[in-house]
Amino acid sequence: MYFLMNEIWETNFGNNLYDFNNVFPVKSIQMAYCCFLFSSRKKLTQTNSLHGNIHSFSGKTGKTLFAREIRFFVALSLFFTISVINGFSQKVERVVSLAPSITENIYLLGAQDKLVGCTSYCKRAIADDVTQVGSVININVEKILALQPDVVLAVQLTKAQDIETLKKLGIRVELFSTPKSFDEICGQTREIGVLLGVENIAEQMFEKFNNQVDSLKGVCEDILPGLKMFFQIGADPVFTVLPNTYMNDFILFCGAENIADSMKHGTITRESVLVKNPDIIIVATMGGFGEKEKKIWSSYKGLNAAKNNRIYLVDSETSCSPTPNNFVKALSDIVQFVTTQ
Repeated sequence: MYFLMNEIWETNFGNNLYDFNNVFPVKSIQMAYCCFLFSSRKKLTQTNSLHGNIHSFSGKTGKTLFAREIRFFVALSLFFTISVINGFSQKVERVVSLAPSITENIYLLGAQDKLVGCTSYCKRAIADDVTQVGSVININVEKILALQPDVVLAVQLTKAQDIETLKKLGIRVELFSTPKSFDEICGQTREIGVLLGVENIAEQMFEKFNNQVDSLKGVCEDILPGLKMFFQIGADPVFTVLPNTYMNDFILFCGAENIADSMKHGTITRESVLVKNPDIIIVATMGGFGEKEKKIWSSYKGLNAAKNNRIYLVDSETSCSPTPNNFVKALSDIVQFVTTQ
């Protein structure tokens, strides 16, 4: 029946409807339509055969039958759709997180009791004995299926074929893109809060975090305007923070200028950095690589940041993990660094 339903639907309408979370809403309309189609064609064939015209809706009988069946189709569509919506509105009690930042957001929202699966990078969840289901990129579909989650929260780094497999197995998957600003970070946390039924907690937090960000921005507004900043987040090759990323907000909120503001790709040579001659250099710790990079930049005595001793290390755990509290912590550290001289 399922495959026949798809064939009938695609024959009449094509396959261009948006897939809302495993296509359940679309399937509900499909099923209603197919029920209507089977019923109306059967009755229409019987009725019009008596009039000697199987293919025509002409005449009073045909029009009456058509109107009756349209009403039936609308009612049936509403029934299936409402049933699906009710299913989606059920409380989420079992969640699998496929990204450390998502896991941190779940803890931030106080909903960790719903977390049944996480990645091998979700340190806090692992300490709480939450089942590991793979890395951010490579996941164990069988493990996730065994956990019977109500929803899986994933990022775009996870292999697309694994996401599709989960959906085909009937598991609801919510996919999050990399946020491009602090506002988008808050927006994604809000989405998670709504999914987990704790949106009120999320709203209360955002007011606090937004106030903290505004306060930190105010500290810098009269100190750093016009100063050039280089924010390094990768080594070998050297990688810089780009515009239109949430990490660029660290620079903008300090009132500084990103030396990479015209770049589209993050790889940058040391020679290019030296030519741009930043006044401030921020280096993410990168598991120990940051210390080495700081020493290298400090060795260039003609570099403004080196000459004025304005090269700083910031924790990768906070600066590179997009949650509202991590963003505020990293921004607070950066503001403290750049305003001490």
